Amino acid sequence: MKKILLFLTILAVAAGTLYSQNTIKRETMVYSVKEGKELLLDRYTCESPGQEGKRPVFIYVHGGGFSTGSRVNALQIQYCKHFAKQGFVSVAINYRLGIPQGVQADQLTIMKAISLACEDLADATAFILGKTDEWNIDPGKIVISGGSAGAITCLCTEYDICSDRNYTGRLPEGFNYAGVISHAGAVIIPADTLVWKKEPCPVLLMHGNKDQMVPFDRVLISENLYAGSNYLHKQFVGMKHPHWLYEEAGADHIVALKPLQYNFAETDSFIERFVMNQEEAVVHTVWEDETPDSMQDMIKVVPLYINGWDKTDDEINQ
Repeated sequence: MKKILLFLTILAVAAGTLYSQNTIKRETMVYSVKEGKELLLDRYTCESPGQEGKRPVFIYVHGGGFSTGSRVNALQIQYCKHFAKQGFVSVAINYRLGIPQGVQADQLTIMKAISLACEDLADATAFILGKTDEWNIDPGKIVISGGSAGAITCLCTEYDICSDRNYTGRLPEGFNYAGVISHAGAVIIPADTLVWKKEPCPVLLMHGNKDQMVPFDRVLISENLYAGSNYLHKQFVGMKHPHWLYEEAGADHIVALKPLQYNFAETDSFIERFVMNQEEAVVHTVWEDETPDSMQDMIKVVPLYINGWDKTDDEINQ
């Protein structure tokens, strides 16, 4: 009996040690002050056994139509923690919301809101790059991801870097992201076509082909081009540019949220193949459910996102 108790004690200590080594630490900090308002980010790090060398960085940009949402959502936090467990310094940011809630925004307001969000993502990135030594990060391995408005922000910022837009000058000369992971996003510009002056980084485009909010293909609204995932895919194919289009047949804007819970295999594969190993591949995957998921079924498809609004995953699990 004493030997059994001793064994159980050793096992409990070992399990406790392993748990402590894999505990994810969260820190909140101010990355910029705009118009008298502090812009916050949360940093998630996991001190895993065997973690060596400089860490890649993962930045998540929340959705919400540029009028709602924040970095604090239980499902988004679990998504960020997934990458922290993979050895990333994982970061979720707030940004200025340029469209007042309940307002039917015109195109001028929408374009301004996009500009604000892109500027804030660039500032958050510059802040993180300023912590290269302190955080032990690899500045050449920064991946950005977002859903809906967040995906638009990520794609537009990447396009602006490739177009040498003035605000991207706050980033180091020659800087580019290592990858973009877009959940139902688009590049939105005041033109009728996209012209890539520099080759973009590898991109994972996840989108429902029946999206009613962010076009899957191409739409012109008041002389503004909404270049969705399929439009980008066709451009990238012509450019022979490495990317992956993950198309959900029949799905609507729910794909802005589904990858936060269901698509880690694809996301991890993209990072491993396209970002870390720099494979020169073009991939088009079509996922088809018997009954396509819909925004009408959000509470069934992504309940943690709905129930976890402005809550951490720890608060939900209490």
